[in-house]
Amino acid sequence: MTFFGHPLHPMTVHFPIALYLLGLLLTLLYLRWSQTEAEQFAAWSFRLSGLATLVSALVGLIDQNQLTVDDPRWAALNPHITGGVILLVLNGLLIYMRFRWPEVLLSRRWSYLSLMALGVVVLLITAWWGGELVYRWQVGVQSNGP
Repeated sequence: MTFFGHPLHPMTVHFPIALYLLGLLLTLLYLRWSQTEAEQFAAWSFRLSGLATLVSALVGLIDQNQLTVDDPRWAALNPHITGGVILLVLNGLLIYMRFRWPEVLLSRRWSYLSLMALGVVVLLITAWWGGELVYRWQVGVQSNGP
Protein backbone atom coordinates (compact mmCIF):
# COMPACT_ATOMS: atom_id res chain seq x y z
CA MET A 1 0.00 0.00 0.00
CA THR A 2 1.47 3.33 -0.98
CA PHE A 3 0.76 6.95 -0.30
CA PHE A 4 1.94 9.15 -3.17
CA GLY A 5 4.35 6.42 -4.22
CA HIS A 6 5.74 5.77 -0.71
CA PRO A 7 5.06 2.56 1.25
CA LEU A 8 2.83 3.27 4.26
CA HIS A 9 4.29 0.85 6.79
CA PRO A 10 7.59 2.73 7.24
CA MET A 11 5.57 5.90 7.80
CA THR A 12 3.34 4.37 10.47
CA VAL A 13 5.85 2.45 12.60
CA HIS A 14 7.18 5.53 14.35
CA PHE A 15 3.91 6.26 16.13
CA PRO A 16 3.58 3.02 18.13
CA ILE A 17 7.27 3.12 19.01
CA ALA A 18 7.15 6.71 20.23
CA LEU A 19 3.88 6.23 22.12
CA TYR A 20 5.09 3.03 23.81
CA LEU A 21 8.34 4.66 24.93
CA LEU A 22 6.41 7.75 26.07
CA GLY A 23 4.17 5.50 28.16
CA LEU A 24 7.24 3.91 29.71
CA LEU A 25 8.82 7.29 30.45
CA LEU A 26 5.62 8.68 31.98
CA THR A 27 5.21 5.57 34.12
CA LEU A 28 8.75 5.97 35.43
CA LEU A 29 8.10 9.67 36.13
CA TYR A 30 5.00 8.70 38.07
CA LEU A 31 6.93 6.15 40.10
CA ARG A 32 9.65 8.69 40.87
CA TRP A 33 7.57 11.78 41.67
CA SER A 34 4.02 10.42 42.17
CA GLN A 35 2.51 12.75 39.60
CA THR A 36 -1.01 11.43 39.01
CA GLU A 37 -1.20 13.22 35.65
CA ALA A 38 1.88 11.35 34.42
CA GLU A 39 0.25 8.03 35.28
CA GLN A 40 -2.97 8.99 33.48
CA PHE A 41 -1.07 10.15 30.39
CA ALA A 42 0.94 6.91 30.47
CA ALA A 43 -2.27 4.89 30.40
CA TRP A 44 -3.49 6.88 27.38
CA SER A 45 -0.12 6.57 25.72
CA PHE A 46 -0.28 2.77 25.94
CA ARG A 47 -3.84 2.77 24.59
CA LEU A 48 -2.82 4.93 21.63
CA SER A 49 0.30 2.82 21.13
CA GLY A 50 -1.86 -0.30 20.94
CA LEU A 51 -4.09 1.31 18.34
CA ALA A 52 -1.10 2.61 16.35
CA THR A 53 0.56 -0.82 16.53
CA LEU A 54 -2.57 -2.41 15.12
CA VAL A 55 -2.72 0.11 12.25
CA SER A 56 0.98 -0.31 11.52
CA ALA A 57 0.71 -4.10 11.58
CA LEU A 58 -2.25 -4.11 9.20
CA VAL A 59 -0.50 -1.77 6.77
CA GLY A 60 2.65 -3.89 7.05
CA LEU A 61 0.72 -7.02 6.19
CA ILE A 62 -0.62 -5.27 3.10
CA ASP A 63 2.89 -4.02 2.19
CA GLN A 64 4.32 -7.54 2.42
CA ASN A 65 2.36 -8.48 -0.69
CA GLN A 66 5.17 -7.06 -2.81
CA LEU A 67 7.28 -10.13 -1.93
CA THR A 68 6.94 -13.40 -3.80
CA VAL A 69 6.62 -16.67 -1.91
CA ASP A 70 10.22 -17.73 -2.69
CA ASP A 71 11.76 -14.32 -1.90
CA PRO A 72 14.80 -14.70 0.42
CA ARG A 73 13.74 -11.59 2.36
CA TRP A 74 11.11 -13.68 4.14
CA ALA A 75 13.95 -14.82 6.43
CA ALA A 76 14.00 -11.32 7.91
CA LEU A 77 10.29 -10.59 7.47
CA ASN A 78 9.04 -13.56 9.50
CA PRO A 79 10.78 -12.54 12.77
CA HIS A 80 9.69 -8.93 12.16
CA ILE A 81 6.05 -10.03 11.83
CA THR A 82 6.38 -12.30 14.88
CA GLY A 83 7.76 -9.41 16.91
CA GLY A 84 4.87 -7.20 15.80
CA VAL A 85 2.32 -9.79 16.92
CA ILE A 86 4.09 -10.16 20.28
CA LEU A 87 4.02 -6.38 20.68
CA LEU A 88 0.28 -6.35 20.01
CA VAL A 89 -0.24 -8.98 22.70
CA LEU A 90 2.05 -7.27 25.25
CA ASN A 91 0.47 -3.88 24.65
CA GLY A 92 -2.96 -5.47 24.96
CA LEU A 93 -1.95 -7.02 28.28
CA LEU A 94 -0.72 -3.66 29.57
CA ILE A 95 -4.01 -2.03 28.57
CA TYR A 96 -5.99 -4.89 30.13
CA MET A 97 -4.04 -4.73 33.39
CA ARG A 98 -4.70 -0.99 33.68
CA PHE A 99 -8.38 -1.56 32.96
CA ARG A 100 -8.75 -4.58 35.27
CA TRP A 101 -6.70 -3.15 38.15
CA PRO A 102 -6.75 0.68 38.00
CA GLU A 103 -4.14 0.77 40.77
CA VAL A 104 -1.89 -1.70 38.94
CA LEU A 105 1.25 0.26 39.87
CA LEU A 106 0.42 -0.29 43.53
CA SER A 107 -1.06 -3.79 43.53
CA ARG A 108 0.86 -5.53 40.73
CA ARG A 109 3.78 -3.19 40.17
CA TRP A 110 6.53 -5.69 39.37
CA SER A 111 4.51 -7.84 36.99
CA TYR A 112 3.33 -4.70 35.17
CA LEU A 113 6.83 -3.20 34.97
CA SER A 114 8.29 -6.54 33.87
CA LEU A 115 5.73 -6.77 31.09
CA MET A 116 6.59 -3.21 30.10
CA ALA A 117 10.33 -3.99 30.05
CA LEU A 118 9.73 -7.12 27.99
CA GLY A 119 7.82 -4.93 25.54
CA VAL A 120 10.85 -2.64 25.18
CA VAL A 121 13.10 -5.62 24.43
CA VAL A 122 10.66 -7.00 21.84
CA LEU A 123 10.25 -3.50 20.40
CA LEU A 124 14.01 -3.15 19.90
CA ILE A 125 14.34 -6.59 18.31
CA THR A 126 11.37 -5.98 16.02
CA ALA A 127 12.73 -2.58 15.00
CA TRP A 128 16.13 -4.14 14.28
CA TRP A 129 14.51 -6.68 11.94
CA GLY A 130 12.59 -3.82 10.31
CA GLY A 131 15.89 -2.02 9.78
CA GLU A 132 17.34 -5.17 8.22
CA LEU A 133 14.42 -5.29 5.80
CA VAL A 134 14.85 -1.67 4.75
CA TYR A 135 18.60 -1.15 4.80
CA ARG A 136 19.94 -4.59 3.91
CA TRP A 137 17.13 -6.08 1.83
CA GLN A 138 15.77 -2.80 0.38
CA VAL A 139 12.11 -3.66 1.11
CA GLY A 140 9.99 -0.64 0.26
CA VAL A 141 12.95 1.24 -1.18
CA GLN A 142 12.81 2.35 -4.78
CA SER A 143 15.97 3.32 -6.58
CA ASN A 144 15.60 6.39 -8.77
CA GLY A 145 19.26 6.42 -9.72
CA PRO A 146 20.86 5.61 -13.10
